[in-house]
Amino acid sequence: MKKNILLILLTSLHLSSCMGGSDYYRDRVRPFLEELKPHYKPQMVDGVMEPSVFPDLDEDQKTLVGIDSNHDDVRDDLEIFINRNFKYEYERDIFKAEFRRAPYFFENYKKMSKEELIVQMSNDSEESSCLSYAVGYLKLPESPESRKYINTASLYNTPKRKEILSYIEMKCIGIVYGDGHGDKTIYPNCVKKIEDKYRPKKQ
Repeated sequence: MKKNILLILLTSLHLSSCMGGSDYYRDRVRPFLEELKPHYKPQMVDGVMEPSVFPDLDEDQKTLVGIDSNHDDVRDDLEIFINRNFKYEYERDIFKAEFRRAPYFFENYKKMSKEELIVQMSNDSEESSCLSYAVGYLKLPESPESRKYINTASLYNTPKRKEILSYIEMKCIGIVYGDGHGDKTIYPNCVKKIEDKYRPKKQ
């Protein structure tokens, strides 16, 4: 009984902190983008050309999935923010991964079983662990923004988007999620990609 109560509290705390963290988008992401807008010139980043037209931030917030004008499965506003604030490809890959899954999740979350929701909720944790591995074990350099960045708060940055977190909280309260409960391919594939690129090959 005590264990179940603890799980409920931890789950509620995690989701509440995600919802309450949306000020990061308002206070950091949006001001950066608004300052960049008059000087914006699209760049080729990691083999993908940025949106040719700077996104309308108000229009982006009118739908759940937002605007993805260059069809790389990452919302335009966050693609540009990530590209301009993270120096290293491994950071950009990890931070963009959740946004690449978001359109499918936003369109289908009400149809998902508890088990499917747990996987979706846990996937970001798997990628965060990969980031920790890269910085902590491989000692890769990190961008200054990396320690401040709140991925979930940037994804769920409107009242409608935050309603998804409220729905998940009601449906999955008391259920364990996090590392080991997501897509089993995310963490090993993320680690392998980083090691192949950055870890010195043994002679």
